[in-house]
Amino acid sequence: MNVYHQRRRRTAMSPFILFLFLVILVTAGILAYFRLFHFPLKVSAKTQTIELGSEIPTAASDYLDGKDSELGKVVVDTSAVDAVKAGNYRVELDYEGRRRKVTLVIADTVAPQATLRRQPVITVLGKSLSAASLVQDIEDAAEVTVSFDPKEVVDAYQPADLGNFDLNVYLTDASGNQTTLPLQIKVVEADQNPPQFTGVDAVQLDVGQSFDPLAGVAAVDEIDGDLTQDIQFSGDVDTSRTGAFTMTYTVADSSGNEARMVRTITVSDPFSHLRGANVITMTGSGASKPLHAVLDYLDQDIRFMGIVYQDLTTGDGFMINPDNQYRSASTAKVFVNMALYDAIDRGVYSLDQKIQYESSDFESGTGILQGMDLKVPYALSTLADYAVIYSDNIAFNMIRRFVGRQETFDYYESIIGHPTNRTSTSMGAADGAALLNELYTSDSANFQHMLDVMRQTQFNDMLPRFLPQGIVAHKVGFFNTVYHDIGIIFDGDKPYILTVFSEGLTYPSDKIATVSKLVYENR
Repeated sequence: MNVYHQRRRRTAMSPFILFLFLVILVTAGILAYFRLFHFPLKVSAKTQTIELGSEIPTAASDYLDGKDSELGKVVVDTSAVDAVKAGNYRVELDYEGRRRKVTLVIADTVAPQATLRRQPVITVLGKSLSAASLVQDIEDAAEVTVSFDPKEVVDAYQPADLGNFDLNVYLTDASGNQTTLPLQIKVVEADQNPPQFTGVDAVQLDVGQSFDPLAGVAAVDEIDGDLTQDIQFSGDVDTSRTGAFTMTYTVADSSGNEARMVRTITVSDPFSHLRGANVITMTGSGASKPLHAVLDYLDQDIRFMGIVYQDLTTGDGFMINPDNQYRSASTAKVFVNMALYDAIDRGVYSLDQKIQYESSDFESGTGILQGMDLKVPYALSTLADYAVIYSDNIAFNMIRRFVGRQETFDYYESIIGHPTNRTSTSMGAADGAALLNELYTSDSANFQHMLDVMRQTQFNDMLPRFLPQGIVAHKVGFFNTVYHDIGIIFDGDKPYILTVFSEGLTYPSDKIATVSKLVYENR
């Protein structure tokens, strides 16, 4: 009896086990379906239309509705879309292997836009007129044809009668969108009027200022239209000296009528009283305004100064006594740091290498190491930053001793291109500009770090004083009556170098700060 009952129990449980198995199987199937085929986000619209020439939407939110966390998992594939051709295209949306397709219609519904070159148009009897030559500034996302006929491409119009007539010019794009431009035609028997010049007025220049003889000059003919490209000129202008110069401009139309104008260019020197004992040079017309502002302000004080300004984008600039040499003071910390970084870039040293202070390194004055524990070694990277940020004299002396005094001068002279006074360490405005040019153009990460650190210096009473905060990477130097500041001013997309050296100048900090302000405001 026991055996019989046990068998009956096992037989009674079989349907339940089978049911449970089926439930599991169906559940797994449903989960697999959702995992493999179900798309958890709602498609905004199965078909979307955008205008030809518009930016193709590439974000998941452009096609789907859902939470940002889910939209971020979608990959949008628009590789099949030709952005410059009207038509229907498929956009693929992939959510972790589950895909949907959306139709993107690129349609051209906007008619071409253009302007007439002149109105009315004067032409000669029997002379063929081209439709394409009458319009300018055509704007359309597709190719545009210009015609005198709304249905066919007819480019030529040959008037058979004298007088005034109305004519239309039709602009038709590849999608059939059309714009009509009403045109007034005046037909004359012959072309007897020469072209007319504009912009050929007398010019006043300063010595050293550049001169483009065709800048602003144009010629227009009542029949041929714009003849600026056909202008010829003769004569020379020497802006390196004062004097009056002449240039002759000529241009002829298609009928042989010639226009001729003579232009006077006067070169003067408003600062002749400052020359002789001083060197003043300028490159590029963009430097004229800041140079004038600086010379007007400083006047005779330039005899105590050396200044170089260089636009790092255009190359325009000016120099005032660029080669005058001064005791470098703390501007020497720039080339000593650069010599260290150059050696590190060559693998001679490493940034984290530590060196020990020696008693010969001590120097009072600027810096913070005087009040710190000098028994512990300091990393070269730390000393280099201190030498710039705090103008730390001890850090500077430690670096120069470690790299080698003569080695730092060798590096310095290789950049400035001439010998220097190695006893008192001399520098001029042109030398400072050469160092900053090397810093700016180098791809060395250490040099770029140095420029970043130069923005953090604690001494901001000269070049940066009147300028927006944080745009000046610079290094000051001052000792007794010597006051200098050399820097790169990162003025948006128009960075420039400004180096100012002085000795014996009254109120030097104020004047250097004002020079910096004048250059910044007038460049």
